[in-house]
Amino acid sequence: MTAPRNVPRSSAALAIIALAAAPAFAADNANEAPPPLPMVQSVTPLGLVQQNPVINARDNAQSALFRGKSIWTFGDTSMSVPGTRNKFWDDNSLSWTTNLDASGGIALERDLVDSAGAPREFLPLTAAEAMYNYVHDNAHCRAQPCGAEVALWAQQVVPDEARNRLLLFYIAIHRVAGQPDWTNLGAGIAVMTPDGKVTRPIQNPGSPMPQLLWDDAEGGYIWGSIVVADMLYSYQCVPNWVVMDCNVGRVPLADALVKSEWRYYAADGSWSADEADAVTVFQGGAAGNSVFYNAYLGAYMAIYAQLFTDDIMYRVANTPWGPWSDAALLFTGEPGWNGTNDYAAFAHPEFSTGNGQVQYITYVHTTGFLQQEIPLIKVVFQIP
Repeated sequence: MTAPRNVPRSSAALAIIALAAAPAFAADNANEAPPPLPMVQSVTPLGLVQQNPVINARDNAQSALFRGKSIWTFGDTSMSVPGTRNKFWDDNSLSWTTNLDASGGIALERDLVDSAGAPREFLPLTAAEAMYNYVHDNAHCRAQPCGAEVALWAQQVVPDEARNRLLLFYIAIHRVAGQPDWTNLGAGIAVMTPDGKVTRPIQNPGSPMPQLLWDDAEGGYIWGSIVVADMLYSYQCVPNWVVMDCNVGRVPLADALVKSEWRYYAADGSWSADEADAVTVFQGGAAGNSVFYNAYLGAYMAIYAQLFTDDIMYRVANTPWGPWSDAALLFTGEPGWNGTNDYAAFAHPEFSTGNGQVQYITYVHTTGFLQQEIPLIKVVFQIP
């Protein structure tokens, strides 16, 4: 499964989900001071997110509201049943709930399952990817290295109600069973329609993997997204020693799959067509950050797990590109198994109440080998 994130990984997701009505911007604000950091009134553990009991572990746990459902996507998923593929493993999985009252906890009511009732992958492989995995599969290996595969990990979830679709960001990797490392192949955006069908549209014609909007050399703006006035802002983050440096690009939501329409926030406060002009707008945490608009506070908020610790941090800004406030401790998660740190801390704003005063936060907690749980924390902010 995905390795415990006590170190940064280049494929970690930056989940950025905006469900409150975010304001439009009159002008860019490169020289504006960040807003003051809001105070926390209370932090209350609410137990674990309740999942299908056959799931032993899965991570990333990003969500968004689409057509009345809170849809959750996950990366590597370890199960106690094999399903129709005779494997106890999915590279990605998907669950949902229609109950948006999290005051007593969150229970994911339904899973995307196969005919045997076991969770199944929702991101479809191409014929070429599926054939590659088949001939390298340990069960009937015909090519070296045995155990090699192309895997798709789910990233952020972005509703596009105006176009009747849900955008599902993902990263493609190559890995070999039993080896801890992997190679990033690139990243793309899959599309889900209201009937639940998921496709991976062609985004880079002529490429060896044309479904990928970004190749590995580019990294990809797959680290999170937020929609403001039908403009999609997405982030790219790269490890820089003990921090993750994140820059931001934007594109009209209708053109999210058209790479030439993307623009990148530059040092002078402009939006450049040259990705090389992009500058760091904030530093994030372990396996991603959750950024969303909090209407109660009148500010954008970033929440993330601090690298190499169990601390969950937060900061605020007036726009998605900042400037961002200094970070402060939100709460500290439970220590993990065998020295592993908590990671993948995400807010789920579709469950928030009080116009955003009450937020529900999850993180991934490793409890053993191929064993993980997702604690749920209720956070209440003070009046600004």
